[in-house]
Amino acid sequence: MILVHHLNNSRSQRVLWLLEELGLPYEIKRYERDPATLLGPPELKTVHPLGKSPVLDDGEVRVAETGAIIEYLLDAYDPEGRLRPARGTADGRRFTYWLHYAADIMMSFPLEAAASRAVDLSAYPNIARFLQTIHARPAWKRALERGGDYAYA
Repeated sequence: MILVHHLNNSRSQRVLWLLEELGLPYEIKRYERDPATLLGPPELKTVHPLGKSPVLDDGEVRVAETGAIIEYLLDAYDPEGRLRPARGTADGRRFTYWLHYAADIMMSFPLEAAASRAVDLSAYPNIARFLQTIHARPAWKRALERGGDYAYA
């Protein structure tokens, strides 16, 4: 069973979204930020030395960092390439570039964070439309339900 170490209001929400898009069963271990420092709790350091999230456990495999987790999940659970082009092709290289630069799922967190910090999206209609589109996706909604409160939604 896949286990996601999930810190509230963190980039791990993107991992939950991908798991929902892939239709994979998973469990969540929730961690709450300290309200004063906004840091993860001390027990998260038993999972990640810096107390960061997301961290994914899949049996004996542990993966940290969102981009690495997304690559792992796509390699392990999307062999037919439903959510990405084939590796070793021009499209596959372009996908990897944008994944690490920021593809759709990867861009959700920085854009949501910016929008929640008083960035007036009326000046950026394409960004506003992008956020509305991803927030309407059934998989994104399921991820939010499972992940819990998310101040950036």
